[in-house]
Amino acid sequence: MSIEFTDRYLALGIPYPDVETMCEGPCEGTGWVPIKDGEQDVRYKAAWDATHAAVHDEPCDGWHFVKCLDCSGSGKRGS
Repeated sequence: MSIEFTDRYLALGIPYPDVETMCEGPCEGTGWVPIKDGEQDVRYKAAWDATHAAVHDEPCDGWHFVKCLDCSGSGKRGS
C-alpha cells in the first residue's frame, strides 16, 4: 500500500502563492477560508450565515468556503 500526500494548492489546481505578496490572513494565499457552523469570529460567522442562506436548499455538512475578509478573495496582500 502506498499513501500519496498533497496540499491545498495541488488539490485545487492553483499555483503556489508568492510568499512576498500572498495574503497573511487565514486563507494562506488561496482567497478562501473554510468556516464551520458555530464560528466564533463574528466577521466570519456573518460570512458563513450569508453563504449558508444562499445555498440553504442544498445538503450541508456545516462547512462553507467564504471569501477571505483580509484580501477580499484575491489571495494577495493589501487587496
